[in-house]
Amino acid sequence: MQKQKLFLALIVIILAGAGAAMALTAQEVLQKVEDRYIGNTSKANVQMDIVDKSGNVRERKMTISRRKADANNKDNFIHFVAPPDIRNTTYLVNEKNRDRQKWIYLSAFKKTRKIVAEDYGLAFVSSDFTYENMDEIRADDYVASDLKEEKYNGMDVYTFTAVKKDQNTSYSKIVLKVCKNSFTILHTDMYDKKDPEKLIKVMTAEDLETIQDIVTPKKVTMKDLSKGTHTVLTTAKIVYDLPLPDEEFSQRNMEK
Repeated sequence: MQKQKLFLALIVIILAGAGAAMALTAQEVLQKVEDRYIGNTSKANVQMDIVDKSGNVRERKMTISRRKADANNKDNFIHFVAPPDIRNTTYLVNEKNRDRQKWIYLSAFKKTRKIVAEDYGLAFVSSDFTYENMDEIRADDYVASDLKEEKYNGMDVYTFTAVKKDQNTSYSKIVLKVCKNSFTILHTDMYDKKDPEKLIKVMTAEDLETIQDIVTPKKVTMKDLSKGTHTVLTTAKIVYDLPLPDEEFSQRNMEK
């Protein structure tokens, strides 16, 4: 009997050790967020609603195209189609070997401008998203820590803190809630760089739908707590893994 108890105790220890060995770190969760499959290409019809503190809404419509050759080479292209005052404004991001280059073409001024690091905190087309917010997250840009497992809106999530290594950021830290099943970011709290404990922006992803086997948030909301404003991105249609020409992601295409 004593030997049996000892044997069972050893099994418990071994299983506990195996479970600990398989547990993810915060950095590994963040890497899985970056690595999750969202198609090699995609094209979406998206509505942007910019809501001021009085509840007035400015509506914009755009198409968003993206492609990913590999983890180090990606492209994104946004083309605004309505209303008339912003129609044909375009935004291009070319990422080659982890080096991101960004440009915006402002149709009202018929001018293309390169977005430099000092611009990252500026509002993207007068919305509550900044140029920094428009970037896809890259795990090696951050130090992630304080991993917890909890429930959020009925889903099992990982919650953790991430601090950007590069000081060219508006935030002292971000706190993310990530779906354990799909590694989709569901909620992000952003804290002020000058006042590190002050929560200034909140981004949420809702209306999750599986499209072509890819978990897709159909609604993303960015709230600016200091201004009392928010911007909602609603995806009306998205198609993954469709052929997209190289020309679509070129500077030549921006002013067409």
